Amino acid sequence: MRNEVILLKMPQTWFQIGNRKSALTTMIASNLFILLIPLAMGLFLYAKVEHSLETNANRSNTAMLEQLKLSLDYKLSEVDNLMRQVALDPKLDYMLKIPKDADSADKYRFVEFMRNQLGRYRSMVSSFIFDYYVYFASSDTIVKADLLTDSRTYYSTYYTFKDMTYEQWHKNILTSVHSMSYLPAASLSRGNEISTNTEYVPKEVVVYEQSLPLRSQSDTLGNFIVLIDVDQIKQMLKQLETASDSAIYIIDPTGKTIMSTSDIPLSSDLLNHIETNSSPFDYQLAGVNQMVSVTSSQKAGWKYVSVTPNDVFMQQVNQIQRWSLGLFVICLIAGLLAVYAGVYRNYKPLQRTVNAIMRGKDMIRRPASNEYEFIQQTFEGSIHEEKNLRNLLAQQIPLIRTNYLSRLIRGYMDVNVSPENEETLRFMDLSFVSDQFAILLVKIEDIDDFSEEQSEQGWAHARFIVSNIGVDLIQLHHNGYSVELDRDRLAFLINLKDRRGDRSAVDIREFAESLNNMISQKFKINITVAAGDIHQGPKAIRDSYPEALSALEYRLIKGKNAVIHFQDIIDATHHYYYPLEIEIQLINFVRSGDSDNVEKLLSTIYSMNFDSNHITPELGKCLFFNVMSTFLKIVNATNTNPEEVLGANFDPIKAVFSYPTADGMYQKTKDLYATLTRLFKVERSDHSTQLLQEIVHFVDQNLDDPNMGLALVADRLQMTSPYISTFFKKHQGQNLLDYVTRKRIEKAKMLMDNKELTNTQIAQMVGYTNDVVFIRAFKKQEGIPPGKYREAMRPDKTGSDA
Repeated sequence: MRNEVILLKMPQTWFQIGNRKSALTTMIASNLFILLIPLAMGLFLYAKVEHSLETNANRSNTAMLEQLKLSLDYKLSEVDNLMRQVALDPKLDYMLKIPKDADSADKYRFVEFMRNQLGRYRSMVSSFIFDYYVYFASSDTIVKADLLTDSRTYYSTYYTFKDMTYEQWHKNILTSVHSMSYLPAASLSRGNEISTNTEYVPKEVVVYEQSLPLRSQSDTLGNFIVLIDVDQIKQMLKQLETASDSAIYIIDPTGKTIMSTSDIPLSSDLLNHIETNSSPFDYQLAGVNQMVSVTSSQKAGWKYVSVTPNDVFMQQVNQIQRWSLGLFVICLIAGLLAVYAGVYRNYKPLQRTVNAIMRGKDMIRRPASNEYEFIQQTFEGSIHEEKNLRNLLAQQIPLIRTNYLSRLIRGYMDVNVSPENEETLRFMDLSFVSDQFAILLVKIEDIDDFSEEQSEQGWAHARFIVSNIGVDLIQLHHNGYSVELDRDRLAFLINLKDRRGDRSAVDIREFAESLNNMISQKFKINITVAAGDIHQGPKAIRDSYPEALSALEYRLIKGKNAVIHFQDIIDATHHYYYPLEIEIQLINFVRSGDSDNVEKLLSTIYSMNFDSNHITPELGKCLFFNVMSTFLKIVNATNTNPEEVLGANFDPIKAVFSYPTADGMYQKTKDLYATLTRLFKVERSDHSTQLLQEIVHFVDQNLDDPNMGLALVADRLQMTSPYISTFFKKHQGQNLLDYVTRKRIEKAKMLMDNKELTNTQIAQMVGYTNDVVFIRAFKKQEGIPPGKYREAMRPDKTGSDA
């Protein structure tokens, strides 16, 4: 199989002996050539390897020791870096001086140091550093990444050295002076309890110590201690130990053995040799000839020593020799057999393939080129045909997807998100992640600021921009697809992700607002966005689409460039404000030519219905139809020629309802009413004077009528009371009731000249039903009661008679 792969990867010219040669000849020659290459190389290399093994054994041990040194130096640099990070912390000097009886604020500094510094450094070191902590001598406090306690509790509860009592540990490790010192490996055991985040305690550790503060070693206030896992170091030594069957020793500058893989200690004589020799040398240890290799580390001053028995080395050389000869013979025999079997086995499928292709192509004779070229040409032709078919299909996929989404949105079919339908959706480049959907409709109101020409190309560009930006915004949190429904209308199918949960409704609102703002502000395209509610299940899309249509219809109320959600219009009222009294008042204002009050009344009607209430679009249209019906009533009742007012062939109903929004309808309605009101004002310029005279004359002639007031005057003149009140105050400067009262009091004063008439009779003669009301009105008008007024008149009369 390997030969077959190699053959297939070779250039074609290696297989071609001639244009009409069979591939069988090429395969045999190629396989034999491939077989001879490794055999020849093996014979040549064997001689070199045998000599190299003898000369390079020491180099190998030295190189492995160098690799071990580099690995350990790199790990030890982690210890040094960690020590500097901790020792150079600006808060550490102050904390080293905190006494044991410090207040809570100072004690909290240890907690902050544990969380913010030591806890953060934990993620910066590897498993080579098993643990580390800082001992503060002044407060007898030990702080590590997840612990804050005193020294005795720490020793008895967490980590205990087997060959060291608490007093020895406290003296030799916590309080002694050290400068980047490494202590020989020591056995470590568990205490009474283990912290919850400690699942493993090494059997042996190498202790690294640095006295604090770092800047001043004369006054030691604490120590930074690192526990190095000996098992981690042994893992590094294991490769060297296994490869050469060697014993590995790590010796510090004082000659102490930090750790070793052998139980046999190094003699003082061997240590002297190690100190004076840097190259490998022979030495007899425990009666066995050994090869000793040494390398030194400048990082910690350690020496790495490898002691390898000579018998082990020579045994490997002899064994390699036997293996090499045996493998050469086996490879030669197996290679010949493999060439025969491989060529026979590989050519048969090739021959059958060529025959099958020829049958499929209805060819009469074999191809002129060899079999591989023939198959290659056939595959290239098939791949080219398949690529053309895929390109044609890919061009149709957008149309197929658009048609499918359009039918889904319009409710012609239910959505299917089952695994069985996944392949069909993938074919249309669709992916539904849940059965929750919502429909969002976008109506492009105009593209005047976006494109100078209202061409199909401009509208197509606008739809393209809205579609792509909308899909990109949806994809931030959910799946989304766009469908063009009309020249100025698009639909977005939003497939909601379950992980968003209750946030989905907020996402739709944020998406609608973002789309509206971005399209209108950045691209100057005015759009209206309408969103249906979220629904779930097979009918989710067909349920949400009508809601989105209803919300879009509500643009009549909200106006263009609005964002409308179906949820916000569910509570819309089903009645509108336009009572009969308001209609009569509007008619009176128009007929009297009062344009100011006509405008105010129309503004009140619009505000009461569209600003204060949630009126439905259908009722909004009914309201404007009713208001325009009043307009036509005025025109018909006054025999006004519509062509003189509005122009020839002008239809006010069509003019009002040509606007898509309520605000546009309202503005057009105001314009029509203003035009009609101005006509009445021009035609009846003396109407106000005449009407005022009629009111004054009627009041003056009927002062004795107890019912004299707004209702009686309005009924007499066939107008509404509010209109009469407003009109009289505007033109006379006072309320009608105040005018009636003043006229009655003036008439009563004239009647008081007749001494035979009593106040009660005078009150009845001026329209008051009882003298109490008359007296109250007289006093309010003149400042004194009628009796005193008549007494004040007598002296004047007497003096006059005299």
